[in-house]
Amino acid sequence: MTTSVATAQTLDAEAISRISDHLDEADWLRSLRGEWWARASATPPPTGDEEEWRRTDLAPLPRQGELLVDAPEVAISLPGGAAEAGVVVSDLRAAVRDHPDLVQRWLGRSQGQASHAHFWALAQAGWTGGLFVHVPRGVAVDGTIVARTVLDRNDVTYLPITLVVAEEGSSVTVLDEVVSPDGGAAWYGGIVEIRAEQAAHVRYANLQQLGDAAWNIGAQRVVVGQDATVTTLNAEVGSRVTKLGLDVDMSGKGGTSRLLGMLAAGDDQHIDINAHQGLAADHTTSDLLYLSALYDRARAAFYGVTTVEVGTKQTASYQECRNLLLSPKAGAEPIPVLEIMANDILRCGHGATAGAIDPAQLFYAQSRGLDPDAAERMIVRGFFEQVVAQIGDVAIRERVLAALARRIGSTEGMA
Repeated sequence: MTTSVATAQTLDAEAISRISDHLDEADWLRSLRGEWWARASATPPPTGDEEEWRRTDLAPLPRQGELLVDAPEVAISLPGGAAEAGVVVSDLRAAVRDHPDLVQRWLGRSQGQASHAHFWALAQAGWTGGLFVHVPRGVAVDGTIVARTVLDRNDVTYLPITLVVAEEGSSVTVLDEVVSPDGGAAWYGGIVEIRAEQAAHVRYANLQQLGDAAWNIGAQRVVVGQDATVTTLNAEVGSRVTKLGLDVDMSGKGGTSRLLGMLAAGDDQHIDINAHQGLAADHTTSDLLYLSALYDRARAAFYGVTTVEVGTKQTASYQECRNLLLSPKAGAEPIPVLEIMANDILRCGHGATAGAIDPAQLFYAQSRGLDPDAAERMIVRGFFEQVVAQIGDVAIRERVLAALARRIGSTEGMA
């Protein structure tokens, strides 16, 4: 069921208050929403002149959709023993009701990426659903938490929040999926915050299968604590337009992050990724690998900045963005940027490519008996293997490959 509180275009302080009334929220959450609405109002949306936004035109953003207030509950599959160990995994609305003190401690406490500040604040003010994961100190979740959100309408505005908190010495793997039907110009404004405290290990995968006319304007923030390790995977398959901001805060000494991405786009899809890897502590490592396969008239843009802060020692980082153009009309624009303000670094580099399949590769595959289409599919599967090989979790790998098969054909044989 969908209840209309206000259209996205007329979303204002009164509408935010009506959300709280409808959901019968506590005073602390009403106040928090109001604070974030004030920030959203004081932070103008991007104009398109900003470096991060000049490749995505926001003018056609579908702002008239009905705000989804009675959002569908997130379907959650929880590994055995997790609940008994004190792990909390819940739809965010239910978590507010059942674990208010825990949610209040973490929700809305972090600033988003500067380039996406308006949309981050808007989601913090106007969220009506999402996912909450909290892993207590020292608890290792054996298995994968799978959370799946299925929207039954394609003409709505939905601003969910996913919040994953792993306390000191804990370990967790999460697959976060979203699906919506084709046809309508929905606005999906989901944001994700991941916090890995000291020596925690987090693996988070986001599988986006929105409808073919949807606009996905999202942001993710990852905070990596001392000696913590965080691996994120974004698999972008659906949407008409995706604009995603990735912000990694390497503020804990000895922390490690890996940012993985696979994009398979066709028709007139437009996917634009901004990434910021901020190395602000000694002995931190942050590596990024994003791959895209682009068909028809699809376009992909990547603007990634790695910042090594003043005074840091023995940091290591790398950006790699590779684009496979499978049509003469497909296009890609990878732009890596390095901002190095320290002298004592282990490595800091980047690699970016955009091009068609090597004719020699096609010839070799066809000489082994494959027809041209089968040869192309094999090469694309091999291209994505660079990321697939780094997905250690079987459940995540199988679901991501099944989604990619919609665009690139059978993924049989990919390990």
